[in-house]
Amino acid sequence: MSIEVRNLSKRLGGKTILDRVSLDIPEGSLVALLGPSGSGKTTLLRVIAGLETPDEGEVLVRGEATTVRRPQDRHVGFVFQHYALFPHMSVRQNVAFGLEVKPRTQRPSRDVIRARVDELLQLIQMDSYGQRLPSELSGGQRQRVALARALAVEPSVLLLDEPFGALDAQVRAELRQWLRRLHDVSKVTTVLVTHDQEEAMEVADTVAVMNRARIEQVGHPRDIYDHPATAFVARFVGQMNQLHQVEGGTAFARPHDMDLSLDPADGEPARITKLVSVGPLARLRLDLPSGQELEVHLTRPRLEELQLAEGQQVYVRPNRVQVLAGDYII
Repeated sequence: MSIEVRNLSKRLGGKTILDRVSLDIPEGSLVALLGPSGSGKTTLLRVIAGLETPDEGEVLVRGEATTVRRPQDRHVGFVFQHYALFPHMSVRQNVAFGLEVKPRTQRPSRDVIRARVDELLQLIQMDSYGQRLPSELSGGQRQRVALARALAVEPSVLLLDEPFGALDAQVRAELRQWLRRLHDVSKVTTVLVTHDQEEAMEVADTVAVMNRARIEQVGHPRDIYDHPATAFVARFVGQMNQLHQVEGGTAFARPHDMDLSLDPADGEPARITKLVSVGPLARLRLDLPSGQELEVHLTRPRLEELQLAEGQQVYVRPNRVQVLAGDYII
């Protein structure tokens, strides 16, 4: 189900939470709302769900205005950061809950509910956990059950508000891959709120970067990273070195777009203050004479070729520079 957000504004206590926000979410896509705390992404999600009412603008679903619809009439599944499972109910009972509390005229038969729960438990790879209580599950397993419960009622739209925020890094990484596979199977239009850029880039078809109540850029994850539209996006998505002011804005360069040399003719002098060589890339922190710090990423072969060490004098230059306008402070 496609969603169109048109010129949404929301103010609270004199503060602007959303400022004329517009966004198109194609049917069957997975869109990530990415931004720092306070950027407006959760409020936007809640407006789509019907849990918040905008001061201006509207939300269209398949071209039909839904702003005045009650949340329960929007066919939306909502998953929060904290799982909100019923502690006294088994996994099966939690997943079945949304189906069993439907009005009698809409409620499926017991056999249909049982089959739907079986299907979902298999989908989330927990078909042998049906009789367990939430307290007997890991955090990652509880979040999978929460997702299955949201999917049980066959929502037209699935809204996820920092669903993995309470989990440790390794579990988050595993669940990101699982969520992408789940979406590919279910094909439910999904909107994910996150402040984790790696999560957004790995999972989403489209990323909308939010800052200060507005959307700064919308695009494919690779385009967002390779071609940031503003200085804020450049600094927030991935690491970025601010080089210097130029006509029309500020010059930036990604750490992997920087190179080092031992020849003074090949760049600006700098000193290596930190060198970490783990995995395929070496990460170096440099100090310029001006006191500015730069981050440089080199391949292991390039590092070995130069025979670099902490404290060493080197010469740094960018291989690729991007000039961007706008305030770069997060």
